[in-house]
Parts: sequence; structure tokens; C-alpha cells
Amino acid sequence: MNKKITRLYLSFLVFLLSFFAIYSQRFVVYDSLNAHFNYSDTLSKEKIKEAKAYLDEQEQVDFINHTQIRKDLNQLLKKGSYQVILYKTKSNKPDDKVVDSVLAFRGRAPLKNAQKYSIFIKSSSKTSCIEWYPSFSNYYRSYRIFGGILSLIITILFYWISGRLQPLRSKKNIFYSLSSRMMFSFLCATLLVLTSFSFLYLNRSIVFEFLMDTFYQSEDYSSYAKKLEKQLQNFDLTKENKKAINHILKENVLNHAYVGLYDEEGIYFTDKSPLSNNNLLLLYSFDDLDVLEAPLYYDYPIQFKNQTVSMYITSFPMIPFQIPYIILSLLISFSFYLIVLQSFIRKRIHSIQNLQEDVFTLAIGDWNHEIKVSDKDEIGRLAQDLNQMRIAFLQTMDNEQQARVANKELISSLSHDLRTPLTTLKGYLEIMNLKKDDIEFRDQYLQKCLAKVEEITYLSNKMFEYSLVFSTEYNSDLTNIPVQRVMDTLMDHIQYLREMDLHILYEPLQTSLSMDANFAMIQRILNNVFSNIQKYCDPWKDIVIQTTIEEDRLKMSFTNSINRHLDKVESNGIGLKSVKKMIELHHGTFYQDETNDLFTIVLTFPIHQ
Repeated sequence: MNKKITRLYLSFLVFLLSFFAIYSQRFVVYDSLNAHFNYSDTLSKEKIKEAKAYLDEQEQVDFINHTQIRKDLNQLLKKGSYQVILYKTKSNKPDDKVVDSVLAFRGRAPLKNAQKYSIFIKSSSKTSCIEWYPSFSNYYRSYRIFGGILSLIITILFYWISGRLQPLRSKKNIFYSLSSRMMFSFLCATLLVLTSFSFLYLNRSIVFEFLMDTFYQSEDYSSYAKKLEKQLQNFDLTKENKKAINHILKENVLNHAYVGLYDEEGIYFTDKSPLSNNNLLLLYSFDDLDVLEAPLYYDYPIQFKNQTVSMYITSFPMIPFQIPYIILSLLISFSFYLIVLQSFIRKRIHSIQNLQEDVFTLAIGDWNHEIKVSDKDEIGRLAQDLNQMRIAFLQTMDNEQQARVANKELISSLSHDLRTPLTTLKGYLEIMNLKKDDIEFRDQYLQKCLAKVEEITYLSNKMFEYSLVFSTEYNSDLTNIPVQRVMDTLMDHIQYLREMDLHILYEPLQTSLSMDANFAMIQRILNNVFSNIQKYCDPWKDIVIQTTIEEDRLKMSFTNSINRHLDKVESNGIGLKSVKKMIELHHGTFYQDETNDLFTIVLTFPIHQ
């Protein structure tokens, strides 16, 4: 279901709920208007006078014609409902109990608010009375327009606000799981279904009242009355014929109406109805009467053999709509269930589609494209893992690019650097081959050849350093060795520098501890460090070397003054880079600093206490 269609559907439901909620307060508004502004939708004073005059006129007639009374009052009292009551006693004694008999009844059974505004029109002798109930026809028309406009405003506001609301995001870990969110959505949907159905069912009378007040048209039972009259006209209205009359009424029973027969004096004779007794008991409980059980009254004259009988039809037109209304309420309630689940599923599918698009972008080679992490459930964590994989891949590609550049530089440098000493070495060897008998000359060139071999060896060591720095995998093969062995090697390098007339400040360290190390790699580290010192130190200033053991680490510090009088020396820093890489392979640390013409290198190695 499209998101816009869902909003339109919910807005339509909001309109209906708002309208019927407003419509349910119509009597409250009517009472307020009547109290403050004297608003009234009842009979005019002229109509009341006419009805009173009509009752006085009928009392002057010797024979009361019930059919004629009904016809006359239907013309006189066209709006609202009414019943005509004749008061009389069992005998002529004044103390006898007064009984009443209904002469005529038309319209709808009065609800509580209609009873509140009922009008009693009594004859001058007070032996007959018209009880009239308002139908609020004019007021209902105006109130429905008002309710429709107000509901439309509420619906527009709901549609506008719902389009701008952002989904709530919980910061609690319990809602990060996809399964917990699904369970929470199911529970919310179930609760919403039960709540909405209960609300719609308990407030069904408001909907039926609106339908009755707005759309219902009075039924015409004339053909039914003629059909019954044809079957009953040969019967006398007597107790002996009551069973036969009941049988005829039962055969011609109406679907949702109660039929009763009253004699000429308005005395009840018999009735028949397809409705349950519970509904019939509620007919005369007018306080808080449900519209489903609030009947509409119709009366027709039926000619029996010995007299004319009044047939009263009490119709319940809304009862057949109860089942369709319940079904509609269930459909509306379950639509909320579908909306909640569809919203949950749509969001998850949208997240999967976004993730699919991001993965496709990576697949076509755009590894700089960042994967959006929209949530913290399993899908969000998958997106986060893919992002980390992308970053790791970019870093690997960058390292490989650096390695390719370094290898290219190495090949270019070595091809140039090796070509020169090899060419010279070849030339020396050719000269020696030509002058085989000149021993003095041969020794001189032999020394030159050895120098070139040393130069080639140095370049091959540089190749190792390049491969070490830019290699992603290197096996260090660490073994347990005494720390004193490293100190002895360090002392050899220091003694060599002293033989070169360099002044070294160093206090030897004696220890029995051990460390995990690759001794050949330790030698390379010290070779690079002391080679760097020999090349770039100021020979007229002190070189400070310190070795200490701090907790579980061996610390070696080298500080020398920088010789600023050297010719420009091209250096790519590969030597110190290889030192750093080899230190890391030993799980140690490397630090270098250049401040105020002083160059410092600090190395640390983990040791065993």
C-alpha cells in the first residue's frame, strides 16, 4: 500500500470519527443554545392552539372515529412524533382509577432529549391529550453542516501533520533487534485493532442515529394493511377468534416490525413480532434508549366483520443493519492491523533496497560511496559492517598503491644504482684479465672490485629494507634470547664509532633478563640506527646513548647533533621506516624527534621479568 494512499485512508477515518464524535454532542449543544439563546425547534404557539381546539372539537362528537383522528392529526402535526391519549375511568365514580388508551401514534419513539422538550396539549376537559415530541429536523440540518466543516478542518490538519512527522527512534537496546521490533509492532497492531473495534461497536448507536436522522424515509405499509384486511374481514374481533387471528398475523409477520391490534376503544387485543422479547421489553424504556431499539410507529385501520380495528406497526428499521455494521467495524479495525504491519515491512524493505543499491554501487567500482546506516537493527548492523569492509578495502588499496609506487621507485633506483658499480666492476675485471702478469696492478684493481661488491651488497640490503617497509605480511620468527646479547651487539657498534674518533657517552647495562626477538632483525635495527648516526652526526659533538629497563620494557635512546655543514644528501627515509616496521614486529615502539639541531631516536622492546 502506497504511503500517500495510507494517509488518505487514515484521514478519511479521522473525518468519520471526528464527525460522529461531534454529532454525539448535538443534544449538549442544543441544550446550551436553548438555555443561552432561547433557540427552539418545537411546535409554534399557533400549532399548539390548533391542536387544542381540535381535541375540544372531538370531545363534542358522540362517536370517536380513531381513523379520522389519525388522519386529521397527521395533516395538522406534520413534524415530530405524537401520541393521542384518552383518559377515562372504569366507572362514573370520581374516585375510580383513571386509565388511558392510545388513540393514535405516529413517528419515532422519543429519545431522552426528545422527552425533555415534549409538549402536552390537553383538551379543556382534560379527558384527552396529545403528547408531542420534537424531531429537531431544522436543528439537525444545521448541526450536520457545522459538524462536517469542523471535521474537515480536523482532517486537513491531520493530513498535514502526518506528512511531517518523523518516526520515533528508540535509544534502548531492546528495540535494536529486528525480532523485538517485529514483536512490538504485532502487539501495537493487536492493541489498536481491539481498541478501534471496541470503540466502533460501543458507539454504534451514534452512527445509526445519524442514518435515521439524515437518510431514513418513512415506510409505506398500506399494501400490507390491505393484505391483512382481506384475510381478516370475515372474522369478528372476539376472544374465540384470537387464535385464528394470531395465526394469520404470524403467517404475514414483518421482518423487523411489531404488529399490534387495538379495538375501537383503544384496548389492546393481540400482537405478533419476529423480534426477541428482550427487544420488546426495551420498547417502553425511553430513558437512554438505543436507536436500534427506538421504533417508528405507523397506524392503519383494519376492517373486521363487527368493527374497525386500529393496527399499530412498530418498526425497527436499524436492526437489520447491525450485522453489516459489525462486519464493517471488523474490516476497519483489521485495516489498522494491516497498516501497522505494512508500515513495518515497507520500512524494512526500503532499508534492504537502499542497501542493495549501495552494494551495487560498490560492485561497479565506486568504493568511495558511503553506505548509509539508517537503523540499528540487523540490517543497519549489516550496512555498518559493509561500511567498515569498504574502508578496510580502501586502506588496503591505498597500501598497495603505495607499495607499487615504492617498488617502482626501488626498481628505478636499483637499476640505476646497480648499473654503475656493475659496469665499473666489469671494467675492472676486464682490465685484470688483460694484464694477467702484472701482480701489483691486479692487487690494486682487486681492492676496487671488492669495494664495488660492498656497494652492491649495500644496495641489496636497501632492497630488503624496501620490501620490509612495504610488505603487508612478514614472518618475524621471534625466539627467546638474553637481553645481554643485544647489549653486547650495541657495545660493538659503539666501539666501532669510537674507533672513528666519535665521542660516545654511554654507561653499559648489565642484566640477566630475556626477550622475544629475531636477533638478525635486531642487528639490522642497530645497523640502520648507527649508520644514520655515522652519516648525519656532527663529529665534533657528543653522541649520547642510554639503555634502561623500565618495568617490563627495554628502552634504548640515541641522541646526536645534526651536521649542518654536509652537502645535500638525498634520503628517502627507508632506513628509519624499516627500523619502525621491525620494531612493530617485535611489539615495541619507535619514536624520533628533531629539535634544536638535535636528532633523537627512542626504541622500546618488551622483555620478560
